[in-house]
Amino acid sequence: MELLSKDIDSADQRLEATPYDLLRDPDGLNLREYQIEAIEAAERAILNGQDKVLLSMATGTGKTRTILGMIYRFLKSGRFQRVLFLVDRTSLGEQAQDVFKEVKIEELMTLDNIYNIKELTDKEIDKETKVHVATVQSMVKRVLYNEGDTIPAVSDYDLIIVDEAHRGYMLDKEMSDDELLYRNQDDYMSKYSAVIDYFNAVKIGLTATPALQTTRIFGQPVYNYSYRRAVIEGYLVDHDAPHTIVTKLSQEGIVYKKGEVVPIYDPVTGEITNSGELEDELKFDVEKFNRQVITEPFNRTVLTEIARDINPEGDAKTLILQWMTVTRI
Repeated sequence: MELLSKDIDSADQRLEATPYDLLRDPDGLNLREYQIEAIEAAERAILNGQDKVLLSMATGTGKTRTILGMIYRFLKSGRFQRVLFLVDRTSLGEQAQDVFKEVKIEELMTLDNIYNIKELTDKEIDKETKVHVATVQSMVKRVLYNEGDTIPAVSDYDLIIVDEAHRGYMLDKEMSDDELLYRNQDDYMSKYSAVIDYFNAVKIGLTATPALQTTRIFGQPVYNYSYRRAVIEGYLVDHDAPHTIVTKLSQEGIVYKKGEVVPIYDPVTGEITNSGELEDELKFDVEKFNRQVITEPFNRTVLTEIARDINPEGDAKTLILQWMTVTRI
């Protein structure tokens, strides 16, 4: 019934005719020009018939507020009836929910005041629901591994917006029970793609780094607001030149000889168990050893060197890049 009553051509015309002044309102969203440019690019792509759209915006440039403005325009014009906002971390979903409840959009009302929004803890949607915030992991469980919950219909949402669309699955202390199901990035990405394709909906992904697996799903970005441009325009602070730390261990890796017993660490339980005697030599090269082997002396040595260049009373942040594993402190 919803599909039959929907007039996409009229909705497209209303969307095109809706000015962006409301998004610039200092008492409302107060979006910056590049954020409005991103929304314009997404709308233009959809009006041209694209059903998968990717926006690339540097970290720290306000993707969540951009999403808020985009959702509001799509709902107000009637172009989309129900939006699924997907995140890959509970903390990101809670952050979005806070923005939906706190940021004023029109006549001092928030998105939460204007529309019916279902949150992370809600599994069911109502006819009146306009936005549903959910994690990728919980939706994978409901669609692919359903154990009694109502299975979502393919037509439940006509727009899916994916925040941090580049992210694969990596362990961290914020993981919920659902998130613990996926220990491998390839497994995560395949399930993530399957869930997105399950719904008969337009898909919009937002990312800071459009990785290969992301562009395979969404295509090339229709808009890119780079870190360099953000620095030039004064919205981000430039970083200092990288300080590369080279150690003997990082150059040579770790080698266990035949017959040795290797301690094995379980990242989930925190337990350390010993293997049997090795039947052959076991080598962890520079690309793998720090992901699979805990070497406290190495970590202490590196962190001691890093600490020499950090001002404990300064405001600057330090980004530690360690063989494709990024940690922000």
